[in-house]
Parts: sequence; structure tokens; C-alpha cells
Amino acid sequence: MKKKVLALIMAGTMALSMAACGNTQSQDTPKEPEKQETVQTEGTEEGGATDVSGITADSFKPFKDFNVRVPFAAGGSADTIARIIGQGLQETYGKTVIVNNLTGANGAIAAADLDSAKSDATELMVGGIAMFTLAPLFNKDINLSIDDYQFVSGLVLEDQLLYVSPSNSGIEDWDGLVKYAADNRIVYGSNAPGGATHLLATMLFGEAGLDAEAVTSDGSGKDLLAVASGNVVCAIAPASVGAQYVEDGSLVPIAVFSEENYTGYEGYDVPTVQSFGYDIVFRTCNFVMTKADVAPEDVAAIHQAILDYSETEEFKDLAKNANYTPYLEDGETVKQIILDTADLCKEAYDKYYAQ
Repeated sequence: MKKKVLALIMAGTMALSMAACGNTQSQDTPKEPEKQETVQTEGTEEGGATDVSGITADSFKPFKDFNVRVPFAAGGSADTIARIIGQGLQETYGKTVIVNNLTGANGAIAAADLDSAKSDATELMVGGIAMFTLAPLFNKDINLSIDDYQFVSGLVLEDQLLYVSPSNSGIEDWDGLVKYAADNRIVYGSNAPGGATHLLATMLFGEAGLDAEAVTSDGSGKDLLAVASGNVVCAIAPASVGAQYVEDGSLVPIAVFSEENYTGYEGYDVPTVQSFGYDIVFRTCNFVMTKADVAPEDVAAIHQAILDYSETEEFKDLAKNANYTPYLEDGETVKQIILDTADLCKEAYDKYYAQ
């Protein structure tokens, strides 16, 4: 019997930042004038959603530097993408984009810092779907409500792939991994329970009936390095993280958690896990967010600034060098992805983790 599709779109660690990393907040420049509360947002008694059609990037006039919370350590692909996006905001608005790396509690610490800030479009945070879906399931102390935030822009939506190292394990494809598992426990690299790659691996090996054990780390780059070094048999990671390993021949992608084969690597046509009989569809998704009561027209202006910068040759060159495929959809699209994913995450949690 065909298994029910679990379409899980979750978060990884994409950042919007520039200029500095640390926990230092910028000082206000000219005093910001008080805004009149005349904007009506969706769901208010006075009217429907604010009309932001025609909003341009320069519709927003920031009076201070941008303060962006990132709930992950500096470095890696997240930091690279942070600097790309931050470069655009800095060039557009002439303000420094400062990133505060507030790690821990699956984003709850960074979110609490955002909550404590004055409501302003320069007060931002990079987040992922896991902070609203998986994190509350695995940590009952985390109680983040999607209604407390407004989403500015998508950042990343990309496929997750399963990688092996033929030179270390002799495994070259899914059938080879299954054959290996007949006599051996599969030791795989992933993030800790509550993270996306751990959930994916648990689902895949559970559905396949394969004996598997996780060796956890705090980043997919470390997981793939462990595969390439022969310390683990396989690992799941976003396509952009695995690109350099595939290019240098140290790793081979053997499956993708998508509805279609992955052809993003030259010379590879990576089959889906669906083709092996396991209907698990999963993509990482990351976004920029701010507080719910920030003026929607300011949010729309910042989103437009990101879109405008994405059309420049500078952005395209930087993105190409970073193996970054942007996903810059508007905040309402991002919010709907989160809402559509929440129930499915709960179903997966109940089946594979709940005792």
C-alpha cells in the first residue's frame, strides 16, 4: 500500500546579515519620528489587509542600522548568504546591517530578543519553519506563536539529498546501502533530534526497516565532512552544502527527498526516495521575519529592496559563487508554507518519536 506523502518543508540555517557578527546592537542615528497608527492589517475589525501594491524599496526610510538576529553560529553557507543579502540592504538604504548570532533553543532565544525590541522594520530575524513546527514538539518549553510575527521574504527553498562516499564504504547507490545494512548498522550524520535532517533520516530508515544510528553535529557541512572522512556511512544535507563534495568527487548523491529527480549536479540524475517506495517530500525553507505590528508597507519595501538587488549582476555573481539559489517569495507565501507544514510535522513526530 502506498504510504501517505509527508510533504515536509522545514528550516535550515539561512541568514540575512552584513558587516559584523556578534551581539552588539547599533545605536540610533537621528531620532525616529513617531508613526501614526493608521495602517489596517488583515483581520482587523476596521478593514481588510493593507494595500501594498506600488510600494517601492525607497518607500521605507530607516532611521537606524539594521539589527538582524540569526539563531545559528557564524560561518558556512548561512553566513555567506547573510552577507549577500545584507550587501543589498546596505547599498539600498545606506545603513549598516549588523547580525547578532543568538544561538540556542531552536531560535527561541533570538525570537525573545526580537520580541523585546521596539517594533520597527530594521529589527529583523532570520528563521526557519522548524522553530514553529518541530522545535515546539521536541521542547515543550518553546512556545512560539506564528501570530506574533510578520514575514518579510523567503530566502531559501532547496532540496535535501542523501550522500555516501563510495571510496570509504563501497556504497554507490540506494541498493548498495540496503545491501550494506543487511549485515551492518548504518551510522549516519545528522543534526540532533528535533532537527530536519534527523527527522528525515529517522523517517527514511524507519520506513525502509533499516537499522540505523545517528552521530549528531551542529551543521550539515560537518555531517558531510564526516561522510567524506569515513567516520559515518551517509548523511542528509541541502543541495548547496553538498555541491563542493560532489564536484571534487568525494561524495555521491544517491537520493533526493523531492517529487522529481535532482539534476542540479553536472553528470548526475539523482532518483527520488519516492522511486524506492517511500513517499517523503522535503525541502529546507528559510525566511526573514519581524514583529507582527511592524507597518506592512515598510515590510513590503524591504522585500522589494531584496528583489531589486537580486536582479543586479553583483547579486547574481555572488549567488553563483556561493551555490546559492534564492527563494525570495513574499511573506504571505512563506507563512502559508509554515501553516501547511505544521500538521504534517506533528504526524511525523507522533509516529517516529513520541513514546
